[in-house]
Amino acid sequence: MARAPTVVIGFTGAATIRQADDIARQLKQALESSDRIEVDCSGLTEVDVAFIQLILAACKSAEAAGKVLSLSAPAGGALLEILTICGAQDGSRAQFWLEGRTA
Repeated sequence: MARAPTVVIGFTGAATIRQADDIARQLKQALESSDRIEVDCSGLTEVDVAFIQLILAACKSAEAAGKVLSLSAPAGGALLEILTICGAQDGSRAQFWLEGRTA
């Protein structure tokens, strides 16, 4: 049986607590439909910690299911700004955020 292709989810504009339900739904659908999920954050203009939490939760779900979730490019712009504010770019997931892939 052929493997499902990589699913790419592109987020644009704001990715804050206000959009959390929609973001969570998109991530869940992607995890259900493919073994490889790529998240494109290049169009984000506003990000808060809720988005970071949702992405990290999706990473844990992917790992538990033997799937791969990665960023299409290293964090930049609004995403990098909130990671810096939170200190998240220095933690155990630094490689994920700064290189766009899991360890």
